[in-house]
Amino acid sequence: MVRRAYDHHLYTSKGVRILDLCQEGGSAILGWRSGKAKLALKNALDRGVSGTFPTEAEGELVRAVQEVLPHYPVVRWYSSRDRARVACASALGLWSDIPLIEFPLLHPEASVDIGPSGDSPYSASHQIHGIPLWRPWLDEAFYGMGDRVDTAFLHAVHDTVETMVLVSPFPFAGGCTIAVFSDPAQEGAPGRAILPSDSISPALLAALARSFADLSSALFERTEADWARFDPYIEPWWDRRGPYLVPKIRPSRYEAFFASALDKGILVSPDYYTPSIVPVSADPGELKALLPKGELV
Repeated sequence: MVRRAYDHHLYTSKGVRILDLCQEGGSAILGWRSGKAKLALKNALDRGVSGTFPTEAEGELVRAVQEVLPHYPVVRWYSSRDRARVACASALGLWSDIPLIEFPLLHPEASVDIGPSGDSPYSASHQIHGIPLWRPWLDEAFYGMGDRVDTAFLHAVHDTVETMVLVSPFPFAGGCTIAVFSDPAQEGAPGRAILPSDSISPALLAALARSFADLSSALFERTEADWARFDPYIEPWWDRRGPYLVPKIRPSRYEAFFASALDKGILVSPDYYTPSIVPVSADPGELKALLPKGELV
C-alpha cells in the first residue's frame, strides 16, 4: 500500500521506497508534488467554487493549454478519457469505437527495420489507426530518432493532427480529460461535430490550468541531456525516445519483467504498449538494480 508520494518516488506503509517509472501513465511526469496545481485546487475549494456554475477557471485552462499547444484553437474537457476519445471521433466524422492510441513514435514497431513505407505489414500506414494520445516532449524525441525509426512513423508523428486527447500533467485520479481540435471550421462538414465540454468542477479545472502552466515552463527546462544520463542503465531493456521508454523485450516476457523490476524497487509501466518514463529527478544509480547480472556501469 502506498502511503505517500514525492517527486518520482512512492513510499509504502512498510517504509519501502519505490522508484516510479510508471508515473500514473504520464500524468505525474512533472513529479507527484511538483508545481502549484494542488494549491490551485485547494484555493478554489476554499472559495467554495466547486459547483457546476461557470467560473474564470474555464478561460484559464484554455489559455494554459494553448500556451503548450498554440496550433489548437479549440479546447474541450470531458469526464473521462473515453468521453474525450468519442468527442475526437465525432469531430473527425469517424466511428465511435475507434481506439485511443499512442503516437506512432512510441510504438515498439517504430524501431523495426521495415524498409520503405508500405512495404511491410509493420508499416505505420497499415498498423496505426486511432485517436492519438498526446504526450509532452515528443518533438525532442522526433529530432533524435531520425536514424533509428522508420520514416513512415516519423512522418506520422511530426504532422499536426486534427484532434488529440491529452495526457494532462496533473496526477489526480479521474475526473477530467482534455481534448484539442485544430480547425473549428471543419465542424460544418457532414457528420462532424465538436461536442461541448462536460460539466467539471471549477476547482479541478483550476488545478489543470495550473498544471499546464507548470508544464509550459518545464518544456524549456528539461532537455535531452537530462534523460540521456540514464541511458547506461536502461539500454538493455528499453529504447529511449525523449523521456519515454519503449520495451525492447518481447510482449510475452513483459509481465515477468514488470514483476522482477518491482521486486527490485522499481515500478515500470504495467502495460507493454504504454511507455515507461525517465524519472528525471532521480539518481541514475537507482536504476542499477535493473542491469543484467554481472554488468556494471
